[in-house]
Amino acid sequence: MGRVGRAQSLRAMNVAWDAGITLFDTARSYGFGEAEAVLGEFLGGKREQAVIATKYGIAPQRLSPLKRVVVPMVRAAKKLPGAGRLKRGGVGPVVHGEFSVAGLRSSLETSLRALKTDHVDVLFLHEASAAVMQEDALMLELESLVRAGKVLRVGLYGSAAVCGEGLAHGPAVLGSMQFGADVLDPVAMGLADVRERRALMIGNHPFGSADRVSRVKAMLEAMAVDETVPEELRDKLWGLGWDGLLEALLGMIVDSAGVDVLVLSMMEERHLRKNVRAVEMCRFGAGELKLMRGRMLAHSPLV
Repeated sequence: MGRVGRAQSLRAMNVAWDAGITLFDTARSYGFGEAEAVLGEFLGGKREQAVIATKYGIAPQRLSPLKRVVVPMVRAAKKLPGAGRLKRGGVGPVVHGEFSVAGLRSSLETSLRALKTDHVDVLFLHEASAAVMQEDALMLELESLVRAGKVLRVGLYGSAAVCGEGLAHGPAVLGSMQFGADVLDPVAMGLADVRERRALMIGNHPFGSADRVSRVKAMLEAMAVDETVPEELRDKLWGLGWDGLLEALLGMIVDSAGVDVLVLSMMEERHLRKNVRAVEMCRFGAGELKLMRGRMLAHSPLV
């Protein structure tokens, strides 16, 4: 309900569902506050088989009646040549850090109504800082919501560093973490090694940017001609096309980085199907993925 309208959103979710995807990640702030309602519409008759993750902490930007008319026109314009230059504007700044107990209760009740459900499976504190974990009243309210069955699991949505702090020192109620799954980020890729308790680990934005994908591709191509790399792996990496790059990139995250769920933000059917196939039919073995992941981190620009 932002860059993508209702019809295309429903088509994408149906393709995902048919491909076996059952976790859908949303937030109160997404789609100017309307994304949850579209997901709730889609999940009619499917709720018991689905996992819903939503978020609290960023207030949705509201559109005036005039802007509600303009947004569909902008969506249509983005499909025209040169549309990448179009910018979304006129909706005001995003407001962060609204983590009051009263705000939590109100936001969750609004989410439940929009999603047409009596509970959410995961509730994240949206772009929380480490300081939020020290808010005792908020943590107690989260525990209360879990006991009441309105939320099955709560957690942090934030940077890998914040999620790492939550895993190591956060209160026990924080049982899930969502962070950027960047194979070039040693903090993100090292979270599996630092967690002291079992938590649901959700990675997002595995591609990140064109620059990140280019860096990963260049590193894999270098491995293809590196005689210190096992010959069988070199053969798989030689002449690596897009399908092979997808399998390597997503495989490194899913297989060897401790990620339980990978959220792939896409709306086009061909992209979704390619990414599902890359995870399901990865040509690389567990040992190869671990070796590639180690090389990524050893030569990461973030180290």
